[in-house]
Amino acid sequence: MSVEAEPVRKPEDAPLVEAMLHLLDGKTGQQVTLGEFVDGMGSRGFGFVLIVFGLLAAISLPGVGSLMGAPLILFALQLMGGLKRPWVPGFLARRSISADNAKKTIERGHRWLKKIEIFAKPRVSWLTEGLIQRLVGLFCLLLSAVILMPGPFTNNPPGMAITLLGFALAERDGILMLIALAASVVAFVLGLSAFIAVAIALWVWASGYF
Repeated sequence: MSVEAEPVRKPEDAPLVEAMLHLLDGKTGQQVTLGEFVDGMGSRGFGFVLIVFGLLAAISLPGVGSLMGAPLILFALQLMGGLKRPWVPGFLARRSISADNAKKTIERGHRWLKKIEIFAKPRVSWLTEGLIQRLVGLFCLLLSAVILMPGPFTNNPPGMAITLLGFALAERDGILMLIALAASVVAFVLGLSAFIAVAIALWVWASGYF
């Protein structure tokens, strides 16, 4: 009795982590560039770059995380402009990392990412396309502007909100998109409020010397 082989899924159809690991197959001992990753993700490219730079903004040290705001603004403007796939500047596209290290990093974070993947799945996909995608671009633009601002909580909440938006786009999950948009509003308010509080505190401190 013959057993039918399970059809091989394309990276664009596989769960996100599985797709990223698939792109690293056969690259043991080699370098992989950001450009290769983005090209390999195909139509999920925007989701991928939002996840990468959103996470870096959220978990990096203050100041370093703020630097992620610049590329995020670039991708946000592209989303607002209706691009189907992200355009990555050459200096970013050529940035490379060891494929072995990239695979280990993805596998280490697999347990945490898997929790999102269990929930995220293609559904109500029209909420991740067209005008909604442009709206995501607007939200990312506002959140990225907050990430560029100095102060506590200007990086972490906006960065995590952008990461959720990226997962919603990558998995074409309309339900997760609604959650991510709501989280983005909260993150924007938190981040902007933190910046304003720091600015007022500095103003009061500085005014004492004049």
